[in-house]
Amino acid sequence: MVLVREPTQAPSPAQHQQLQILFRHPGYNDSSNVLFRLQATDRDDDGRPGLFAQLALDACAIVAGNCGSQGWLSLSRDGSAPIEPSSTLHARSYYFHLAAADDEPYPIVPNFGQWLYPHDRLPLHWQQLATNANVAPPTIALAPSNLTTALLMRDGSCRLSDCREQQQVAHVVPQSELGWWRANGMSRYNTGLTATLDDMANALLLRADLHIAFDTPRLAFVPKPATNGSMRLVAHVLGSSPEFELLYHNRELHPTAVGVDMLYARFAWSILPLLRAFLESDTDRRLTLRASDAPLADARGFVAAADCERFSTATNGRRSQSPKKRKPERDDVFEAEETAEFRPGSSRKRRCTADAANTPSDAILAKRPCRDPPLSAPSSEHTSSSLSSPLTPTSPPIDTSLSPQGPQALPTPPCPQLAQAWLEAERQRSDPDGTWNKEQDWLRRVWAGKTLSADEVECWFEGIGYEVREV
Repeated sequence: MVLVREPTQAPSPAQHQQLQILFRHPGYNDSSNVLFRLQATDRDDDGRPGLFAQLALDACAIVAGNCGSQGWLSLSRDGSAPIEPSSTLHARSYYFHLAAADDEPYPIVPNFGQWLYPHDRLPLHWQQLATNANVAPPTIALAPSNLTTALLMRDGSCRLSDCREQQQVAHVVPQSELGWWRANGMSRYNTGLTATLDDMANALLLRADLHIAFDTPRLAFVPKPATNGSMRLVAHVLGSSPEFELLYHNRELHPTAVGVDMLYARFAWSILPLLRAFLESDTDRRLTLRASDAPLADARGFVAAADCERFSTATNGRRSQSPKKRKPERDDVFEAEETAEFRPGSSRKRRCTADAANTPSDAILAKRPCRDPPLSAPSSEHTSSSLSSPLTPTSPPIDTSLSPQGPQALPTPPCPQLAQAWLEAERQRSDPDGTWNKEQDWLRRVWAGKTLSADEVECWFEGIGYEVREV
């Protein structure tokens, strides 16, 4: 007997007042001095919206170039009556002040690419996370190719929800930030011996939907005080999301050995894009820039409004606009990003899909002439001349009966050498990244004995001149 259960009910968060808190720069007019805004998701017992002041101070310190304890928040432009870091912010706007600021407005870091990591100057409450119970001791260090296996051994389940299904490997410092990673020497915090981002210290397991929220970013993992005064690693909801607030806001993470330095860098990665409106307000700004961009600033460090906007529209290290296909590593665990190794056939598959829409579905493979020029034969050390024929598919015979003038009227094929030279020139013009040559190299390796995975079989048939159709 089948027992039918009632439909699943969605979470029912209470209807609370919403508040976005503005953080202002006292060196500019109030009409154009809002640095960024944060959602007030740290609510009182009565539902009143607020924000943990220390978290706001951390965000402001990052924006101001890692000023550390030199800054404070105040309700007034003159900086009087500083706000206590352990308090909760409830007002609409606050000014962030610096003790060492001169007569000029203090400079701002415009995006993550320009931000320098504060080595050996991590805020004390972030350093305290390393001694807390919810940060587990590191386990065995495996090779980057075994990152998923290593995380399954270390974390076992999603570190926020504790679910064991639909897990994904979430990189803390995104893989798209490899240039920033190398420029700032972040590999010193790896638990393994390599310099890669695919290190245990820079990854944790998250359920698929939470991984998306982490990358959006709607979630950040930050330290907040527990009732006993110790700092705990918790999830902080950055945007307005009543359901996420109800389910995950201020939830302590399950034990994990993810690096605290990586988490601090990720917090900066999540905060700095919020400066976009400040940089696009048609006002010259005083910015902190890398040496390569320093010529854009004048002698006082001010950058023209048009150039400020350039920094605001930079990719800022965000995940690429089109998400990469996730490939299964083990059961329900998936890698978040593919490696840089060449993966053939993406463009071919798109053409194959278009062809399949106009062809019968009762056949899977149909022989046809190769769309690309014939692939040169593999080198002699891997194969003999008898093996090269499948790599050089020939065109089907021409039906001369369709020509009213007979076979004598058919054009003479052009010189093969000239045709090949023209094709090579066209490839150089239309394929500057050399994707076609990479595909040909891959086909040669397969023909020489490289083992094919299941998702590469279709690419192989496409490469040697077959059309793959959907059934």
